[in-house]
Amino acid sequence: MGMISRVRGRIRSDSFSKIPTIKSEDKIANTVWLISLVFLLPYWAPRGLFVALGGAWLMAAYTCLVLPVLISANYRYPARWYPAVAKLAHEAARRLQAPTACVLNVLKTAYSPLERAERLFLQMNNLSTMISQLLMFTACNRLLVSHGRLTCLYSLMFYNVITYSVSYIREICTKEDWSPYVNVTRHSRVKHLAMSATKIVLEWTKAVTFIVTITFILLTFGLEQGLEYYRPNALYVLVTATYYLLSEKTFLELWPIGLTALKLERLEGMEMLYFGVWARGITTMLAIPIVPALAWYERWRLAVLVFYVCVYIQGRYRLGEALVKLNEACGSLARFRRATTEELSTLEDVCAVCLGTMKAARVTPCAHFFHADCLRRCLSTSDRCPICVRPYVFY
Repeated sequence: MGMISRVRGRIRSDSFSKIPTIKSEDKIANTVWLISLVFLLPYWAPRGLFVALGGAWLMAAYTCLVLPVLISANYRYPARWYPAVAKLAHEAARRLQAPTACVLNVLKTAYSPLERAERLFLQMNNLSTMISQLLMFTACNRLLVSHGRLTCLYSLMFYNVITYSVSYIREICTKEDWSPYVNVTRHSRVKHLAMSATKIVLEWTKAVTFIVTITFILLTFGLEQGLEYYRPNALYVLVTATYYLLSEKTFLELWPIGLTALKLERLEGMEMLYFGVWARGITTMLAIPIVPALAWYERWRLAVLVFYVCVYIQGRYRLGEALVKLNEACGSLARFRRATTEELSTLEDVCAVCLGTMKAARVTPCAHFFHADCLRRCLSTSDRCPICVRPYVFY
């Protein structure tokens, strides 16, 4: 009996030792992976389901809420086969690196004529801005407005009228020479009759055009004549107005002035550079969710145009150029340390370049204090201190 019991015990121990045990972390990882598959099933559901529930905007909200949680959960509890798949993908990418480089060179050579056309398109600043605004307004019209076929054209017209009024008022406020006459030379008092008459006619034409435009817009809104196809809602006005205010040249020149008036020390006088990046970034981010929404409603041609003009071209060239300028400015100032509050309080001095008070400053190796923007402009012309004319030596 003892021998039989020993044999039975050995058989049990050997049979159970061959069964692999699953750790708790592996169980959690497998559970997370299965739950992720369940949460990704709505992307394979029939299109009519989400259109009935809320359309593309519901899908976008679901994506923004669910996908980050799934990614973080799979990153926290990775399954055992994740590293093997990553290693296999890395090996495949390494082997395909040389053929991919050859294909990219061929595509780059074929794309170069189109790239030159894109740069020429951007050089026509007013035309490229107007086309991007019209595409963005048309896309918002298709997605956000149900019974207003001409809402995009009316909105663009009204925004242009506001821009014209703002630019005219700005011209009046900043005008220094109010004389209606034009002298023959700068230091002469002899009046040029033809040029003076032309100037008077132009000034009166601007004033009359401004008054007629404002009156026409007020009458249009007051009488509501011809506005049966103009049906904007709050979301449409918010998106289009934000895009217009951050892309139109007149407002791109005005916003940094208001930002400068706030005197934010963190910006160090480079409001124009920072606002250029912010404006281009916001307009590009506004256009990005429009593209999949148009594709969801099968507006393929408009989706391709919005992606190409408002996302690709604007993001690659204008946002890219703004980022390059800001990085160059920050890189040139990175060598110079910021002045502390104690140093500025004991200094009680002004910037030697602009003669303005210094609430924030940069310190050179020769212990001189300058505004960051003033120092950046001096560095663009010389690598010497503007006061002692010594070359900058950093230790």
